[in-house]
Amino acid sequence: MLTMIVYYRCKDGQRDAFMSALKKENIAEKSRVEPGNMQYDYFLPVDDANTVLLLEKWESVEAQKIHTETDNFKKLGEIKAQFVEKVDIEKY
Repeated sequence: MLTMIVYYRCKDGQRDAFMSALKKENIAEKSRVEPGNMQYDYFLPVDDANTVLLLEKWESVEAQKIHTETDNFKKLGEIKAQFVEKVDIEKY
C-alpha cells in the first residue's frame, strides 16, 4: 500500500478558487473510482488559509503511477499551475 500526504501551498488568497476548480472538474470523484484507489480526500487546515491537504491511499505504487498518466491527473496539473505555488509530498 502507498499512502501520500500532499500539501498544496496555494498562491495568496487562492485556496477557495483552487478548491472550486477541483470540485468543478470532479478531480476527487474521478480519482476515487480509479483502479487501486483506496482514499482520495481533501482537507483544509483551520490555521492556514493558503494550504490544502490531500490524503491519498493506493493499493500499490503501480496503481498510483497509472493514476499519474490519466487525463484527470493532467487536468489537476493545469489547475495547480493556475492556483498553487508549491507542492510538498510525503510518501509512506
